[in-house]
Amino acid sequence: MASMETHQKTVGRPAPKEQCGIIADMMKKHGKMEAGQTWCLISSKWLETWIDYTGSKAFWQYRPEEDNSMSSAIVPGPIENSVLLEVKDSNEDKEEKNLPDGIVHLRMSAQEIQDFFFLPLPVWETLCGWYTGGPLIKRTTKMAGVITKRVKVDLHPVYVVLAPCKSSSENDIVKFDTAAVRPYPRDATLQKVLEDEAKRYKSASGTKAMNTEEGEQGTQKIDKMEEEDVGAADRKSAAEAASTPTKSEDKEEKNKEAAVRLWYREETRRTFPYEVGERVEACYRGEWYPGDLLHLADKDPHNRFVVLCDEDKDKKSKPTTKVKLIRREKLLPGEGEKIISWKPVNDMQLRVQLGDPNFSLVSNRVCKLMLETKKTDGTWVREIKVRDWRDFEVNDEIDCLDTENHWLAAQVLQVNNNRIYVTYIGYERDWNEWIDTNSERLAKAGTHCERKEFSRRMDYDDGDWRGGGGGYSGGGVRGSVGLRNLGNTCFMNSTLQCMNATPVLADFFVDGDYTSEINPDAYKSHGRIAREFGKLLKEMWDRRPHTVTPSRFKSAIGDYSDRFSGYQQQDSQELLAALLEGLHEDLNRVRKKPYDPNPVIGNGEDDEEKAELSWSKHRKREDSVIIDNIYGQIRSQVICPACNRASVKFDPCGILQLPFPNVDTKVQVVTLVRANPELPRRAYAVAVPKNGSVIDLHQELAKMAAGVNAKKLVSCEIYQSKVYKIFSPRHQLESIMANDKIYAFECPDLKEGKDRDNVIIAVNHKVSGGSSYYDQDFGTPFLLTLPLERRSSGASSASYDDDDEYISAEKAQRIIREKAMMHVENTNTAATSSSSEAAAPSRFKVMFKQGYDDFKEYKNGEKIQFGRSFEAALFWEKKDYYQPAGIKKDKSLQSSGGGSGGEVVTLEGCLRGFTKEELLSAGNEYKCDHCGHEGRGKKKLDLWRLPNILIIQLKRFQYTRHYRSKIETYVEYPLEGLDMSPWTRCEAQKKDSTYDLFAVSCHGGGLGGGHYWAYAKNLIDKKWYTLNDSSVSRMSPEKVRTSDAYLLFYVKRGATQKK
Repeated sequence: MASMETHQKTVGRPAPKEQCGIIADMMKKHGKMEAGQTWCLISSKWLETWIDYTGSKAFWQYRPEEDNSMSSAIVPGPIENSVLLEVKDSNEDKEEKNLPDGIVHLRMSAQEIQDFFFLPLPVWETLCGWYTGGPLIKRTTKMAGVITKRVKVDLHPVYVVLAPCKSSSENDIVKFDTAAVRPYPRDATLQKVLEDEAKRYKSASGTKAMNTEEGEQGTQKIDKMEEEDVGAADRKSAAEAASTPTKSEDKEEKNKEAAVRLWYREETRRTFPYEVGERVEACYRGEWYPGDLLHLADKDPHNRFVVLCDEDKDKKSKPTTKVKLIRREKLLPGEGEKIISWKPVNDMQLRVQLGDPNFSLVSNRVCKLMLETKKTDGTWVREIKVRDWRDFEVNDEIDCLDTENHWLAAQVLQVNNNRIYVTYIGYERDWNEWIDTNSERLAKAGTHCERKEFSRRMDYDDGDWRGGGGGYSGGGVRGSVGLRNLGNTCFMNSTLQCMNATPVLADFFVDGDYTSEINPDAYKSHGRIAREFGKLLKEMWDRRPHTVTPSRFKSAIGDYSDRFSGYQQQDSQELLAALLEGLHEDLNRVRKKPYDPNPVIGNGEDDEEKAELSWSKHRKREDSVIIDNIYGQIRSQVICPACNRASVKFDPCGILQLPFPNVDTKVQVVTLVRANPELPRRAYAVAVPKNGSVIDLHQELAKMAAGVNAKKLVSCEIYQSKVYKIFSPRHQLESIMANDKIYAFECPDLKEGKDRDNVIIAVNHKVSGGSSYYDQDFGTPFLLTLPLERRSSGASSASYDDDDEYISAEKAQRIIREKAMMHVENTNTAATSSSSEAAAPSRFKVMFKQGYDDFKEYKNGEKIQFGRSFEAALFWEKKDYYQPAGIKKDKSLQSSGGGSGGEVVTLEGCLRGFTKEELLSAGNEYKCDHCGHEGRGKKKLDLWRLPNILIIQLKRFQYTRHYRSKIETYVEYPLEGLDMSPWTRCEAQKKDSTYDLFAVSCHGGGLGGGHYWAYAKNLIDKKWYTLNDSSVSRMSPEKVRTSDAYLLFYVKRGATQKK
């Protein structure tokens, strides 16, 4: 790299207090940053040393909490700014040795305050005069911002190096080490460079006569144009003085008046056309195979060469190989030699942003060009050969008639003898095609299609775009636009709308700041996620009212994570997590992550020290705008049950996942049927653990109902007046839904295990419909136990099968009739129409069914064999004869709101549930690193470091082995003034812990057919909008609170004003 500018001369250095006063006065005069200024960067470490030495308060805004009244005795050494610069490898150093002074690349990971401070140029010059050092890192300021207008320092400019054109010979060596250097923002174009040079040319021509000698003319003019202030030259005159070579006749007239032109250097390798029959090597699936060339690529519709490989010559069929890439087995004389030529910058290259990663004229943020100016006689130094428009070259623009008979603007991608490969500008590459060069489908650019000048500079105004154009799905304000649903992508649209409304991040992407931090070697996506997300947000903030189609982003996130590659409904939180991960990797300022195998673990006594050390280690590996704004720290503590010692870790956290209060328990409504018919049936709301079993349900029910033995209870689910399932004692409660109709029957004769001598059966109520297929179930069935008899056998009781168990039909019918009398109302009131008579055994018949047989009434002496397909039922003559027993409601139902959860859940309650201490579950034991004991320790989570953007997930979706469910409970959350100070253990974080809501991702409906949408506050007009796919409408803030809220997005007050 060229030598960097430093200050070596030391002037008389005043005393510390005098230095303090001088710098304070200069900061008062020059310290206000405005657009168009030059500011310098200085190492934070050095400046802090100087502040400690002098006690200066001129930079008080950087350290407001410190008291510098007592100065340090340490005298600062020379300014050391080299730590802020990129470290180049040996190859890059060789490439940049011939570059001029003034090209200084700031390290991508360098951050303001943490690594450097901004100083006005006079302050920098003064400090350098006192202490020497360097290098000088100058940066210009500009007014920027689509959403929020602000003065911005261009930290990572692209340097345009302009060498003067002295000769028309291609063999002359152009020296760039003495060329002029122009820093430009990454969103600038070469058209801007050309216009600026035209201004300098016009200004220089008006102040000093030009030399007539060609050699001196170029150098002196460049130097003079560097010195002159060209800001007064108007843009129209500059455009007339600027020239770019073109094939268009109307522009050739304009070039006669042009004064400057740009040329770029092209390096190619000498090649010779292939001939049929020569020896080549074919590239097939990454391997090279020698063989004979049979056909050239221009004979194939897909532009493939046909090669007969040596290993296929011995085969009978002699199969050929078609490939697009071949090479000669032996190079011809002169083949592969480097050819350097200078070519004029064309129209398309003029319109590409300098920061575009695919722009071939920019390498390592340096664009080396040759600047040609007219001689005094009005002629040019170099001659441009005007090509026929059909003499195609790569990147040529033409008009092309597509297969649907429409003229479209196109660009040449490849040239192969008499054919060209074209792409239609603005269309997917699937439409690319090969066309003969003499085809009538081709026309000179501009013949049929109007070329629109485009620029990706974001020089928008501040005002809202309000329009009444037809077809607009937006709310009438810029930034609030619809996103087209591509097929079950409402979850993605909801997340993108929330991210589009995120302060700081939206500015960062829409203004294009992300382009300077993209890591092309990022894991998996190689910068694609950041690029497509940035393009999408820029389109969403376009001034034109429209609906945006996020298909490119959908493709990018699908390639990054296979889960989102298809068109199935997904979770918006999972997409958000993948998006944040992808953006962070693409924008990570740390290119080589250091390996650190030692985790930071504390004991609870040194939290501040351990938390800072843990965060510092994390930032050494993960450093991006996502980490800067969205990530905080969680304090995780586990206490050993044996030695009572605490183990504390501090983990980074991006999305705060909050459980609902009492999320580990559920309320199950159960109707208890007592064995004593004089005791009424009673419905209870029983609180049970979600991961518990029916045993837990029976135990809790026994505590609520006096005189009940939990071991004598049998529970079942009744569905459509029929026993749907009898639960075993170990049946998991997580498979029982909240709205399932559950009954628990008291069976005093129930025995389990080896002592079992009875069987549990279900008895349903039916009325005959003429055949078993039309028999109707009604009423409430019941459970009972029947005594068992077993066939004589020498086997032990443990070896009996169900098929060995039976009971006499007469005995079974008698027991069922007796039990049936207990399960119907038996009161002599007028309303029941003589219920005692209705319940008489003559009104129903006891019938049994086995397998696929019909129900039948067994005769005396017959035996009923019990199997898995055995059923019993009471067949009533009329439904009116059946009078069900009444059910009373226990007071537990009233306190639980009827079993639906009547409590009002608040966000505070969710935070309290997140931070409460809990016992580790079985199978998740903790091994103490102090005493070695392994057991169920007590775990507690707390917030520690609060982020600028706080994203909260309300964990509505519950997933277990047996079922999935959604919690529909309404959560009360504040729109403004969320105070997070009670939930952070860090005292320093409590001073700045107030948040305001700006977006909500909502989910409505069930798990299978639900729908996502978003509520978001527009960053310009500060109004709330409903963003439901392509539909956008204004809404009142009161409606932002909803039971459908799933993801809450909060911004810390003052975060948008911080640097």
